[in-house]
Amino acid sequence: MVPGLLWGIVCPSSLPASGNLQYRISLLSGDECPFEQVIALLKQHQQLLSPVAANPSTLTVWSGKRLKLAGLGVAWQAHFTGENSFAAAEEAWRDLCEHTQDISGDEHENSGAATEIRQAAAEKNCCSEPEKINWPLVLGSFGFASSTPSLLLVPALAVVSSGGNTWLWQAHFKAGQIDSRGRRGDSGEQAQSAAASIPEKSPLSPSNPAQVISETYPHLQPEEWMAAVGRAAAEIRVGRAEKIVLARDKELRFDRDVSLARVTKYLADKYPTCWTYAIGELVGASPEMLASVSGGELLCRVLAGSAIPSQERRLLSDPKEQLEHHLAVQSAQESLTDLNLELEVPAPRLLHLGYVTHLATDITAENLAEQAVTSLRAAAALHPTAAVCGKPREVAAERLAALEAMDRRRYAAPIGWMDAGGEGEWAIALRCAERDPARTDTYRLIAGAGIMGNSDPQRELAETETKMSPLLRALQA
Repeated sequence: MVPGLLWGIVCPSSLPASGNLQYRISLLSGDECPFEQVIALLKQHQQLLSPVAANPSTLTVWSGKRLKLAGLGVAWQAHFTGENSFAAAEEAWRDLCEHTQDISGDEHENSGAATEIRQAAAEKNCCSEPEKINWPLVLGSFGFASSTPSLLLVPALAVVSSGGNTWLWQAHFKAGQIDSRGRRGDSGEQAQSAAASIPEKSPLSPSNPAQVISETYPHLQPEEWMAAVGRAAAEIRVGRAEKIVLARDKELRFDRDVSLARVTKYLADKYPTCWTYAIGELVGASPEMLASVSGGELLCRVLAGSAIPSQERRLLSDPKEQLEHHLAVQSAQESLTDLNLELEVPAPRLLHLGYVTHLATDITAENLAEQAVTSLRAAAALHPTAAVCGKPREVAAERLAALEAMDRRRYAAPIGWMDAGGEGEWAIALRCAERDPARTDTYRLIAGAGIMGNSDPQRELAETETKMSPLLRALQA
């Protein structure tokens, strides 16, 4: 039933094209699968990953109610920096879609098993309209600041579960490419060299629970960070800003390598209302959807104001929490103004995540197709939100860079996926940890808190620890 590997290459159309991305989609099941089963199916078919696939040990993950994906290797990727990163990424995505070729449907697809699965899926969906995927899917992780390289990629092998079905995706480079920054990508020879260095242990192999052997603070010690909170609150009180969101980090080293497959399975299971991801060394489970577009409709979930579950009722009456949330919603509305969308903004509600409760407002709009707005364009307009940066946005961004004394890299920036029709999901990279590219036993945990004029530094520190706790548990699961 499962077809053989496909070969191809993608080049942005603005550069000399040297081929296209050939891909094949095979129906594995006429049902949607839980994320744990998606990982199991990928492991079952991982032998189909070409020995010359680029970065074959790279695991890419996305898991939410709408789509679950687990992929290995890289069939196409591009990096972007500078003030026009989002526009350059969307241009590269358009070039990619123009240079792809679906070669599904050969004799393998006509096997008896595949035909039975397709017939069963057709019967199951006869009275309902499953969500359509416009292939290919591209996944991405953007930098918080324009100086941080952003990434788009397409896995070489993936299992995708969505719209009532589960699919196997296959694609591959055949020769070198030039990415959108003009740099030469992985050639076949380079990919073979990379493949030769793959550790014998598969990235999908189970691993034993890990224990923390060291905890360090790469930038600010807890006392120093609380002092920064005090300075930010003082600046707000004198009118220099309305809100400043300060983040902090700590680095954990474990007694063994930590399996991303195990971490993401834990997160997807424990936090099913969040969006679990592992893209470009960043792993996490975000509760905040920056921009989801489906059927031409936009969803933007704004979270600001948080409390531990035992104190969640105060969120509905505490002036500090209410003002913080109002500013975040107002900022999102203002950011979407230029897209000419008709926004619906309901009253805030409590969003329960087990370990923490947030004030949440789901902003929606229905005319994205009419305005030719892609999910990535909507995400670009919204980033950075007041919930992760502050207000006014430009003032807060300048102040947090000085007060935090660190580079956020891809923390609190858009992370997600988009299909060939421009629909997709871009969450905010929160509740996350960044893996050290050189050490799979070392992770940097990052979390932030919204600072207002009356913020208590000790309470804000406790809030960041609460937000870091899900990833700590996942890394040790």
